[in-house]
Amino acid sequence: MKKVLKIIDTASNIGAVFSAIFMILIVLLIVIEIFLRALFNKSTLITDEYSAYMFVFVVMLGLSYTFKEKGHIKITIITSRLKKKTQRYLDIVILLIALAILIFSLYYSFMMVYDTYSLDMRADTIAETPLYLPQIALPVGYFIFILQVIAEIIKKFKYEEDE
Repeated sequence: MKKVLKIIDTASNIGAVFSAIFMILIVLLIVIEIFLRALFNKSTLITDEYSAYMFVFVVMLGLSYTFKEKGHIKITIITSRLKKKTQRYLDIVILLIALAILIFSLYYSFMMVYDTYSLDMRADTIAETPLYLPQIALPVGYFIFILQVIAEIIKKFKYEEDE
């Protein structure tokens, strides 16, 4: 089981690395756009579009890592007053609800990407980017996030057994 958890953590770490790479690419693209406009009065014509696409990758690939590192907002005004055992059970229930929502989101994001691909939908911009390319970030991000939530559920059950 430790090996599975390590693989899931590695997937989240890889997602975070790619998230950071996309953030760097956004900055580089904007810097290039600024220099082209300032020095040559020219534009790439794609900076807005592609930086928005890359931002989707930044967010979606960073979700699972942020969750793994306990970086998501968690309101504990009620749960902090509960016993540890009750907190753990409530956490498991909440994680299972989150898992169901994420599986739902994964399914429909995959269907969206499939439909966009099969209909050969393209952006209504000068680049005419195939829309399935930036949309791929959603199912990939949801999948890695699902794995991390499953890992957290496993850890909650493992913690319960250790006591």
